[in-house]
Amino acid sequence: MLETYNAILANAGRNLRKNIESSPFLYLLFTIIIIFSIVMFGMLTLFFIENEVFVDLNDVFFIILFLFILKSSYDFHNYYTNSPSVYYALSTPVSHTKTGFEIFLMVLFVQLGLWVLFSSLYNIVLIAVGFNLGYPEVYLQFTFGIMLAAVLGTIITLHFFSKKKYRLIPIAVIFSILYIWHDLFSILLILIISSVYLFWSLHHALDSYQYVSRKERKKEKLQIWIQNVKRAIFYKEIIVLWRDRILLSMVFSAVTLGIISGYLARFGGDSLLPESLKLIISKLAPGSYALFGIYVLTVYCAVFISLNTFLNEEHTLWLIRHLPVDINTVVKGKALALFMPFICTIPFVAYYSAFTSGKSLVFLIWFLVFSFLAGVIISFPLGAKYVGKKSDILLLYSVSLIIFVILSVVFSFDIVFRMFSLSRYLFYVLIIVLELLLLTLSLKVTSNILALKYKNVVKLI
Repeated sequence: MLETYNAILANAGRNLRKNIESSPFLYLLFTIIIIFSIVMFGMLTLFFIENEVFVDLNDVFFIILFLFILKSSYDFHNYYTNSPSVYYALSTPVSHTKTGFEIFLMVLFVQLGLWVLFSSLYNIVLIAVGFNLGYPEVYLQFTFGIMLAAVLGTIITLHFFSKKKYRLIPIAVIFSILYIWHDLFSILLILIISSVYLFWSLHHALDSYQYVSRKERKKEKLQIWIQNVKRAIFYKEIIVLWRDRILLSMVFSAVTLGIISGYLARFGGDSLLPESLKLIISKLAPGSYALFGIYVLTVYCAVFISLNTFLNEEHTLWLIRHLPVDINTVVKGKALALFMPFICTIPFVAYYSAFTSGKSLVFLIWFLVFSFLAGVIISFPLGAKYVGKKSDILLLYSVSLIIFVILSVVFSFDIVFRMFSLSRYLFYVLIIVLELLLLTLSLKVTSNILALKYKNVVKLI
């Protein structure tokens, strides 16, 4: 009874204990960050209540629902469609439907556990400051929404990773109905209907697993030998980014952020924001929107890609370390591949400048280069150190906060230079030169981390 569920749960528990024992400080830091974030949201709620700022609970509901749908889709894909260990469960006489259902239960209980944990901490913060809680119906609405997110996320994963993607059409219909009717009774009714569709989808769950397995076998056949090792690694990383459509998503993100940031810098967001927030937003400098846009772009195009450059090598790291190739060559090849993500961020400058008539164009280009280099400098050694040990989400969240602090400090220095009419261009040049030196040091540290336990490997190239 529930053999697959118990096996996944036991394996997840072992991995968590192993990761905590290997790097307790990082998990302690992440726990502190989570608690601080929840306390911050509690304080923000009290601020909105005291200042009579209207926040539509339906907007909050859809944001939470969307986030948990993403988390559920990722978990089911990780535990089922892309899991090598599930091959044994599918090869036994046990029904494939039963195996898929047990994995869905694991996904469902994980989402409910996270919801209960975070919402309980949030409520404790509000109770501690003397706020009277009296919203059981809203809490039930959000809880049923989390359950619905687990169901929809599982269905989306099952039919997205299959040849018959037209089976996703009912999901679009469900989203449309949910957008119109999202009260407690409607959510419960939609949850029941979606569960029926989920049970039908689980009967065809094997199609999804076989579809992903066939794609993986095709990837393994695409091996190209190039004599220059550094160039080969460069091509390999670029092909992965192109194959996974990440390069296109970077260009789309740069264009979108450029338009949004430029619009807000030009018009102040008057037509987008409620009246209660216009006074607060009006106090922000126009350049703050450039900081916001470049920060988000840096986290995605520099930090995320740099971390995944090594985190994706979890199952091939032993091969990289035993290759008759200098580990510095491998690291430099991966670093060269990041030139393409930087090219994809350039549209941000063009679209932002179109709204601001080219004002502060030099600063905008310099700040984009500085942010990208800073993201690479910090992410490369951390990605090499925690490869195969940590969740990329955990590491990405921690590095993103560090990057935000660095960009904010440098942005503040530029404002000070402008206030006192000091020469900023010498400051720009010195910072970039310093970053290039730090980048060299970062690549060297990364190489030492990767080769730490393999100093006796023979180097032929």
